[in-house]
Amino acid sequence: MNSTLKAFGQLIKFRLTSSVAATSVFGYLLGCKLNSDGSWTELFDWSVFLGVLIGGMLVVFASNGLNQIIEKENDGKMARTSARPIVEERIPLSQAILFCWITGIAGIVLLSLTVPFVAVFLSGLSLAIYVFVYTPMKQTSNIAVMIGAIPGALPPLIGYTAVVGRIDEPGMMLFLVQFFWQFPHFWSIAWMLHDDYQKAGYWMLPSSGGRDKKSAYQILIYTVLLIIISMTPIYYGMCGVKSLMLILPISLWVLAKAFALFRSMEIADARKLLYATLIYTPVVFLGYIIF
Repeated sequence: MNSTLKAFGQLIKFRLTSSVAATSVFGYLLGCKLNSDGSWTELFDWSVFLGVLIGGMLVVFASNGLNQIIEKENDGKMARTSARPIVEERIPLSQAILFCWITGIAGIVLLSLTVPFVAVFLSGLSLAIYVFVYTPMKQTSNIAVMIGAIPGALPPLIGYTAVVGRIDEPGMMLFLVQFFWQFPHFWSIAWMLHDDYQKAGYWMLPSSGGRDKKSAYQILIYTVLLIIISMTPIYYGMCGVKSLMLILPISLWVLAKAFALFRSMEIADARKLLYATLIYTPVVFLGYIIF
């Protein structure tokens, strides 16, 4: 029983799913804050909140599972993914497919019952792009990272639209922050795992030269763009200038890590950048909400 639960936990990538769900929660809370006349609790609704959280997690469960089903053969070629439950057949393929259908449909149904249509549509769009566009594109073009950044950036927008029922400038700001964050985040992973990715024919770094100065330069440039985009909510009045007390230090820290990778081109510095990016968005979104 424990081994089965563990296998399904690996199929749905529970830790990754939790981090995605957290960004949708941030979006929901910020939507409550920006669209209330007084306290953000005026618009907070537990049924909507739980719909965003649980419904969103179920959709991500399906996305992660379908990704592993499609990539079964390639996952077996890489050391990082060779122990996944689909590769090792700890979960029969038929059960995995059924599980993904059930969780995906259940997630969409739950969202349909609790949130506005636009949030439901964005959730379905996220699943479709991740599974049917990003996943197969990984073997054909490094543009896949940019395509994959779209569904990765939708959760905070989904949480936000669950409150307001529309896509507006504050919602798009949240989307763009999460969108640009993914480049230093995923490229640092790609830098660390470049050799492993090559075994499966995946080209995730931005330069055709792999771990070269051009890739490191693009990581640095996109980190700068991320920091600039992260400041724009202040201009749009989504948060006060005091939010810089959180946003500025974490931004300078991430920039320093990206510059260190640019200078050294070492895997150790890519790992440090990865850890810095993991902390970045929670701190930035917290700054938006608190201030």
